[in-house]
Amino acid sequence: MRVLRRPRDFITEAEGLAQRGRAAHLRGTPMEAMGWYDRALAVLLPESPNDLLADVLRWKATAHRECGDTSAADRLYQASHDVARDAGYSRGLAHVANCLGIVAQQRGDLDAATRLYADAARQAAAAGDSQLSQMVLRNSGTMAAIRGDWQQAVESFEQSAVIAGQDGDSDGVMRSLNNIGMIRTRQGRLADADALFTRVLRLAHQAADTLAESICHLNRADMFVESGRLDEAEVACTVGLGIADRREDRMRRAKGLLLLARIGRRRGRSEGLDLLLDEALDLTDRAEDELQYAEVMRERGSLLRARGDSTGATDCLGQAKAIFAVMGARRELHDIDGEIAALAG
Repeated sequence: MRVLRRPRDFITEAEGLAQRGRAAHLRGTPMEAMGWYDRALAVLLPESPNDLLADVLRWKATAHRECGDTSAADRLYQASHDVARDAGYSRGLAHVANCLGIVAQQRGDLDAATRLYADAARQAAAAGDSQLSQMVLRNSGTMAAIRGDWQQAVESFEQSAVIAGQDGDSDGVMRSLNNIGMIRTRQGRLADADALFTRVLRLAHQAADTLAESICHLNRADMFVESGRLDEAEVACTVGLGIADRREDRMRRAKGLLLLARIGRRRGRSEGLDLLLDEALDLTDRAEDELQYAEVMRERGSLLRARGDSTGATDCLGQAKAIFAVMGARRELHDIDGEIAALAG
């Protein structure tokens, strides 16, 4: 005789599987996390729409996004939205609005991202959801950073870090500090950036958070490039790239390849750099990451300029400029205009 589960037995079972997925996402690989989420979904899908199903669909979507599969992530976020709507799960609707904002931002639609973040922020405030509030603040800070408003970006990241710290959310703290470090690098405040990245690495080791560790090593490599410390840049990049590859994290792999190409160009090398940039372009194209695609095209333009190929360099820089213009990246536009003017001169 078939034994029927009590109404909440399936929730308890699925929660355990989903939490193993959450842990795997930070300390293992996104692919491992998706395996646990699939097991949770197998338990949840035969049941009526419920809050946990909306959450697991959203968490699985984020794992896909970290793997560079933005289209799959978008489909799952939309499914999470529909389940949350049918279940009357307002918190789930707010969280998925934030996630859809990230997808829109990644694809270069900053107007849609702004609307989605504003919607998520309103719902988070109404629900008193501090976790979501600090996530939206951080994402809004990223938007300000893209548009060149570094003061507003840092203020948003600092507020986000404070809220995350109050909630005991070390991942939120690390992401915000990482973002501030990136801005300090752009401002030339390299000692400040290094102090922030050192703090993040310490927190990442304590939390065994390989995602935060990979992000931080790559950001630190970028800082070393800007300071001309190319040996240290290569070491940090190699470590960050190694972690990304173990995690099967294609987004971070693309950034690592871009940095290795930049380090090689700064050293006056040329051999093998085209292959690095080709793979980085392919990864960013598949991830639909417009901003990083523009950065790779800009690096390719700089490499061609170093080789004396003015025509090819102008074409690549022009493609990068077009993306920066759509995204309102004022500082990148200013810098790239200077490179194009130097070619013309």
